[in-house]
Amino acid sequence: MGQTKDNVRLDRLLANSGYGSRSDVKGLVKAGLVTVNGVPAERSDIHVSLSRDKVAVDGQILQVAVHVYYMLNKPSGYVCSSKGGANPTVFDLLKESDRGKRLGGELGIVGRLDLDTEGLLILTTDGELNHRLTSPKHHVPKTYFVQLEKAVSEEEQRQYAEAVAAGVEIAPEDHEPGAVCRGGELEWESRTTCCLTIYEGLYHEVKRIFAALGNRVIYLRRIRMNHLTLDPALEPGCYRELSEQELSALTLTNHIL
Repeated sequence: MGQTKDNVRLDRLLANSGYGSRSDVKGLVKAGLVTVNGVPAERSDIHVSLSRDKVAVDGQILQVAVHVYYMLNKPSGYVCSSKGGANPTVFDLLKESDRGKRLGGELGIVGRLDLDTEGLLILTTDGELNHRLTSPKHHVPKTYFVQLEKAVSEEEQRQYAEAVAAGVEIAPEDHEPGAVCRGGELEWESRTTCCLTIYEGLYHEVKRIFAALGNRVIYLRRIRMNHLTLDPALEPGCYRELSEQELSALTLTNHIL
């Protein structure tokens, strides 16, 4: 029987659930430690149904996770990449057991943050959701807390907000061309701090917007993606799985459903 989303090989299921390599799984099966619906598995290459079959290892029922969804509070100094270099990567913040491949695929980053940008970062094996959240055509809102170098008067705050709503023209930077940003929302908290919501995610977009307005970003933290807000109790560098309610908040929008 061929493999489908519900129908998978036993050795792949166990290997992607933290029981070692397929060779390790074969050893567990040979030792009689793996059962399917209470019956010892005869071979490691048999297919099982994720929805109908109960797989156990040494008497412990396997809780199958096709996909994982993590919320991470990214600290400054970490790159959003799976490859190391001069700086550590956000994957270095994860436990070894949480970095592994799942049935749904490899763990990926949803919407990268710059090296010095902090805050909400989603990591998931759900490639379809990742695409829907980051594709420019879906215009998923992302909100940032911004601290600016220069204080902004009340009149300038109004001008900034109007410019952001209309769409700021940003200059070319590095390998990226100039562009007119899609309109966003700007809410002021003080003369130097505000929250900016954007709907694209262009290269250094937030920093380029304020540069075009004649200011400079000195601190940046993403606090919200779609309807999901960064957990204030989650310390920088820490992460946890999303709750069902949080996952719903992340996907709850007409653009990506």
